Amino acid sequence: MYVFDSSSLIQAYRDDFPPSKDNDIFWEWLDNIAKHEGIVVPEKVYEETGKKDDGLKQYITSLPNIQEEPTVNCMAVFKTVVDAYGTLSTEDLERLDAIADPYVVAHSITLKATAVSCEKTAPLRIGLNKKIPDICDSLSVSHESYTRFLWRMRGIYK
Repeated sequence: MYVFDSSSLIQAYRDDFPPSKDNDIFWEWLDNIAKHEGIVVPEKVYEETGKKDDGLKQYITSLPNIQEEPTVNCMAVFKTVVDAYGTLSTEDLERLDAIADPYVVAHSITLKATAVSCEKTAPLRIGLNKKIPDICDSLSVSHESYTRFLWRMRGIYK
């Protein structure tokens, strides 16, 4: 099972495979992977992708096998994820709550899934600037890049 971050969906939708007749095969392929492997999009990712009125949120919602995961389902481990960011001010906590990253990691823990993100590791960053791969590493959560995910799945689902 895979939990997708906003960055992966944004990259696919806006840059790599914008919806068109030429790119429909990619989205059908991704939906087929979701059917067989499980692709989860956290509620917070839907909120984040819906901030720009470009149709991404509606498009992802239209794919029948991609599962939306309610925020409430990860709350039992959310504090553990937040603690991995280090010492945060009240203002930092409010800002962190508004982004999808910690929820992607928390859902990955809860579902025993792999987080998929376009974010690159940046181990020297601190606080809110920490990246999904680094938070995952600190919590022993499986993660992989969007590109690696596509490459690996290309070998499984043709």
